[in-house]
Amino acid sequence: MNRNIFLSILKPALTAAFFAASLFFSAGTSYAGPSLLSMTGQYGFGPSITTARYGGSVVVTGNGFAKGELVDLSLESADSELNARIALWSTQIYADSSGGFETSLAIDSFVSPDGRLVIRALGNDTKSDTEVEISSLTGPSANLDQCANGSMSAPVNCSGANWRSGNVTQINGHYYEGDSIAYRIKFANLTVGGSNTVTIEWDTTQGGKHALDYLTSYDRTDVTPGNNPCSGIAGSHCANPPTVFPIPLDPNVSGAAITQMGGQAFKMWGGTITSVTGYTRTGSYTGNSSTRIRLTFTSNAANPVLAWGAHIADRNEWAAMGGSASSLSGSPYRTRLTEFNGACPNQDRALSCTAVRLASKIVIIKQANPETTLPFGFNFYDANSIVPFTLWDDGVDNDATPNNRTFTQPIAPGNLVYFDIIEDPAGDYYELQSLTCSTSLGGSSQAFPSLPARAVKIGLNYGDTVTCTFTNNVVTAANTSVGGRVTDPSGNPLGRSTVTIFNTATGETRRSITNQLGHYRFDDLAVGDFYVVTVSNRKYTFPDNTVSFTLNDAVDNLDF
Repeated sequence: MNRNIFLSILKPALTAAFFAASLFFSAGTSYAGPSLLSMTGQYGFGPSITTARYGGSVVVTGNGFAKGELVDLSLESADSELNARIALWSTQIYADSSGGFETSLAIDSFVSPDGRLVIRALGNDTKSDTEVEISSLTGPSANLDQCANGSMSAPVNCSGANWRSGNVTQINGHYYEGDSIAYRIKFANLTVGGSNTVTIEWDTTQGGKHALDYLTSYDRTDVTPGNNPCSGIAGSHCANPPTVFPIPLDPNVSGAAITQMGGQAFKMWGGTITSVTGYTRTGSYTGNSSTRIRLTFTSNAANPVLAWGAHIADRNEWAAMGGSASSLSGSPYRTRLTEFNGACPNQDRALSCTAVRLASKIVIIKQANPETTLPFGFNFYDANSIVPFTLWDDGVDNDATPNNRTFTQPIAPGNLVYFDIIEDPAGDYYELQSLTCSTSLGGSSQAFPSLPARAVKIGLNYGDTVTCTFTNNVVTAANTSVGGRVTDPSGNPLGRSTVTIFNTATGETRRSITNQLGHYRFDDLAVGDFYVVTVSNRKYTFPDNTVSFTLNDAVDNLDF
């Protein structure tokens, strides 16, 4: 029979057979089945690969390559959000004398956002390229992502492709010491109602320098609208509020006399955290150390999402214990997914120290004596803008009525940038009595306070924190005096005349008797109050015996 006629008969039959095999594979009964692209290689039209799954491994078989040809073999994830393939695993293998090969890889540790994995083979000599898709992966899976929040000049939200399974560097991320970087774990193929465990680990020190010191909420730093750990996850659970589980305080941190931020929580969509173990630290804070914690949760959906954050160590807190994140010499620090339902995914995500900058900060604090709920207005001036803000000194530091405000400035190393902070006049109630500033340990920034101007000029250096406290006291009325002389119509002194002064503000009445020269005097009178002064004498009648006035200064010639 003619070869072309034979192939025209054979090819439709093969297509139907292999299409049936592919459907059989997707249904979960068998994991063997070549793609339509691969079948031609087995019959002289080029290379092909087929797959078969046994437990947690996939056996990959290749055919149709050149004798002894070196073949590049890779496992790739199909990510529709990125519209790209992500390489998860690769190796090289030589074809045998018949152009075939066979190898295997453990598949359970690999996760695709779309549930699609592709095995690809490329012959180095013939440049022959073929692939087969492995879809509908069975078995639970977990994938760790971290937020790349964009460069300092072009920040972005924690959503879509900005949730990365790769590293965060200065190109795609920017964080200050004291910020929190956000993480999420995407789960897939979980049993609804089933119990699951996951263990996360983070680098706390490298060479005695502190990296990620404790856990926080995922949205502590990047709180702008659009930050969404559920981005790209299908299911109605992502439209509902997350369940919340408090993050316990880490005794390793509090034991180092560091005040850990309270009120932080793990948040989960499509699941409920039922318990969190205590912290386990390996290594010493004086060398290399890491800390881990284990969570148990019930899956309310097949693909829940867990989110949290990690606090980037601040040199001002750890100055006495080796320093902090930005002083690490080039080495990244990492967060890991070390255990999921008893398996070891061994996923880690690195945050490059080049993506972490020293924070340059100005902190303004309001104090008042006595404490008050009155607002105090301020203006913050830089070279290009004015930022009005309000502080309250009511003994409470909260979001609604804060008694301090921090301005974090993007200052490059080696630069000195000037700022002005001016307090508005406080009216008749309080006046500024004290304005003091201090610079963080080892800092070289400058502060020039001016009490009469209610202002301070600050020259801020990279990495410094300048803290200025504006202290206002209640305006108390000054004391002064009222005095004069009482005489008869001829100008002769009238001793033993009675002069009274009445303070209408307080209701107080005071009396004075003139001396032999007719003089009287009242001391220690409050300025600003309204007074009524009256004179009387048993022998004389005064046509104008009463004077009323507001006392603004001393009066020495109130004569009758």
